Amino acid sequence: MEKIKHPLRTNVGHFLNKPVGYSREFEIDFSEIFIEPDLNANNLKGKYSFSRTSEGLLLQAELEADLEGQCSRCLEPMPVHVATHFEELYVFETRIKEELDEEEVPNDGYIELGIPFRDYLLLEMPINNICRPDCKGICLDCGQNLNLGSCEHNHGIEYL
Repeated sequence: MEKIKHPLRTNVGHFLNKPVGYSREFEIDFSEIFIEPDLNANNLKGKYSFSRTSEGLLLQAELEADLEGQCSRCLEPMPVHVATHFEELYVFETRIKEELDEEEVPNDGYIELGIPFRDYLLLEMPINNICRPDCKGICLDCGQNLNLGSCEHNHGIEYL
């Protein structure tokens, strides 16, 4: 059974016979892409390169995308623009791994970039997303989105 080709699956098999220092750059520009089953990105743009080193292949990437976040106050979905740059080393199978966080170059010569792209983009998501500066949030008693309407509960600050 043949694997379905994912747009972020990159053939690096030809790097194995190239000299140290050889590199190749790739550009990406997707209006919408499912990076991984749990992450959809809009306007994913950037570039990445693989460089042949004595240990393996060095991935260097610069990416930006619009991800779906959630407002911390009203809990409504909202777009969040994130940008990241990172490096990952993929070691050759014949090399001994010196660090546990290194990945191996797969035997089939294809590297799936969805997982590192997902991980590094999500690391850039802000902890407190606010949909707009005057967001009123939700009622803590009934869950009503106070931007859309009011409820019968008192939302004033009470001091003891």
